[in-house]
Amino acid sequence: MARRNETRVAVFLGGRSPEHDVSVITGLQALKAIDQERFVAFPVYVDPRGAWFVGDALAERRNYLPDPRNPGELTEVSLALGEPGRGVLLPKRSGFFGRRTATEFDVALLALHGLGGEDGQMQGLFETANLPYTGTRTLASAVFMDKAATKRLLRGLDIPLLPYAVITRTTGGLPSADSLKALLSGIGFPCIVKPVHLGSSIGVGKADSIDEVRALLPMIFRLDTQALIEPLVPNLVEYNLAVARLGGSIRTSAIERPKCGEELLDFRQKYLSGADGKSGVKGDSGGSQGMLSLTRDINPDLPAGLATDLRRWATLAFEAVDGAGAPRVDFYCNEVTGETWLNEVNPCPGSFAYFLWEAADPPIGFTALLSHLIDEAVARHRECQLPDDPVPPEARLLRRPSLP
Repeated sequence: MARRNETRVAVFLGGRSPEHDVSVITGLQALKAIDQERFVAFPVYVDPRGAWFVGDALAERRNYLPDPRNPGELTEVSLALGEPGRGVLLPKRSGFFGRRTATEFDVALLALHGLGGEDGQMQGLFETANLPYTGTRTLASAVFMDKAATKRLLRGLDIPLLPYAVITRTTGGLPSADSLKALLSGIGFPCIVKPVHLGSSIGVGKADSIDEVRALLPMIFRLDTQALIEPLVPNLVEYNLAVARLGGSIRTSAIERPKCGEELLDFRQKYLSGADGKSGVKGDSGGSQGMLSLTRDINPDLPAGLATDLRRWATLAFEAVDGAGAPRVDFYCNEVTGETWLNEVNPCPGSFAYFLWEAADPPIGFTALLSHLIDEAVARHRECQLPDDPVPPEARLLRRPSLP
């Protein structure tokens, strides 16, 4: 077991993503919940333009969005490469009285959602830098943040999936009504139109005609390069659960059923609604229900066999990519017919879905969940290390210097 305060953990939050604000909340929750007996944690803020900053002020929600123009408040940094096993954040500018010191860390705790942080880009950066990082690996992150790629990956497994069509943004403008009619012939109306690469229900809309599909596309194409279209599930209920590799085996969390009086759960209903009209978003880890504290049922009564199916399908999806981290798997269900389909996999769910693990059997607290993610990151990094010279003797074409 690590000694007290031995491991420095950089909590990355924010990001150049439409889900920037949700990520800030997730990161601040993690900062407060992390085990301070084992880890020294500090925030690394990625602003909407993609610049990285460190500074004590970033640990408090009231300071967001920070103004990097205020001298002495924040230090803009960049990640040094060529320092394997040790993260080094170098100041990009000198301070007034000389160059500021570098900030070092041992593990990156990624609390980033959406584009540029949850989709394999940040994961690939840390792979290149040869540094430990939490969550799903590069391939899994890239695939699961692409809703169409997720369907293609899982198609050969025993997991039910809705039919779909993909529309790609082009410089020639929106597709014609005739081309859309042919593309959607196997889907019908009403249908759901959503961005392929975004989460948090951002940009999701319902269409009852070709004209309404075309009307939804410009909003999606401002944020994403592709739109995905699926049939609208009637009598819709949603079920979500998280999955992780704990204690040497794959475990699933409690199951949640989001409460929604509408047939479509959008961003505002997901993050800004509650039974009393108040925001469901919390700025820390207080309470036990996370971002959606007033908009979900945990461990609801389910039809016979459904819980077993949901857990089996979530596990299959996790195993398909040699899963790591604690992704959340979301399902659609027709409450009348009982038909159920996997909707999407969230590589880094809001609040790390800690509320689902708190209600699991046996329960896992938020602090324990974060410790698992950090320990797993270190173990995964250690397991994938190569020799100093990774070229085997039979593949060497260049002469090596002789050692003294």
